Amino acid sequence: MSLPWLRENWQQVVREQQQGKLAHAYCVPWQVDLGSAAFVEEWIKLLLCTQPQKRACGQCKSCLLHKAGNHPDFYAVGSNEGRVISVDQIRELLGKLQHTPNQAGAKVVWLQDAEKLSVTAANALLKTLEEPTRDTYFIVTPERTERLLPTLRSRMQLLRINIPTVAEIERWLAQKLARVLSDAELQACQRYRQRPLALLEWAKSGDYPRDYVAELSAAVLTNAPLPSVSKSDFQDWLLATEQWLQELVRVQQGLAGHDLLMAEQRSAQQQFLRNKNYNVTDLSSWLQLCYSIRQQTNEQSGLNGPLLLQELWMRWL
Repeated sequence: MSLPWLRENWQQVVREQQQGKLAHAYCVPWQVDLGSAAFVEEWIKLLLCTQPQKRACGQCKSCLLHKAGNHPDFYAVGSNEGRVISVDQIRELLGKLQHTPNQAGAKVVWLQDAEKLSVTAANALLKTLEEPTRDTYFIVTPERTERLLPTLRSRMQLLRINIPTVAEIERWLAQKLARVLSDAELQACQRYRQRPLALLEWAKSGDYPRDYVAELSAAVLTNAPLPSVSKSDFQDWLLATEQWLQELVRVQQGLAGHDLLMAEQRSAQQQFLRNKNYNVTDLSSWLQLCYSIRQQTNEQSGLNGPLLLQELWMRWL
């Protein structure tokens, strides 16, 4: 595993496979900028390989079939253009899983966009997750685990992708860029520690994205006018709102500076929380409202997302 912060996760799954202790289903939050795509791809190859060690051999027939994109015992199911995953898709998958493995090894299912499972599709999966066929493994990758049915979540083992420390990102980024990092890049390592792969691309190009979180934080902390939100940037502001509330939770819980995304704002954030007498329960309830706004606007096209978000912001003032 070339990404250093994922090595502990990788060692865990390799160890469990070698000891015959793999669970039949794992839930892996889909965080591409942390390397979840690379991790899942390597894991699928490891599970399908008939001569695995600490990684797939890359030479056996099973590895070659997967590399060619036509392994008969690998099944990928996901949303089609953002639509729900239907019960028919799941029933078709379950029918295929009843067959014996073509390569006399493992059958591997990669269930992408799992939060888009319809209720009937999720329920159709439950029995298989309770009593899977032999040597069948599910890797389930939702963007948000809280949007899975609780009954579905309870039948899977959660594997969270490790978030690197700032020092790990600094070493890794300097190695990738083959040079000493600038002061601005060092600050970016703190700010974007949850998005190291994106950070690498930005550092290469010098083209950093608009920092919606910093803009929102500055507006709230200084009593400046709140940002205007349009349909085109609504999702960016909604994500920034979630990230800022999560940062306030970390500040309220007294986490150390190296665990914060914007450590330089810690004093101002603490003062804001004291002045408003906000606690973790308040912040968590607003986070849940963010998740609810996201779900509602995804499922109901007529809702005014920008207005819902701005109404939430007004509660803070």
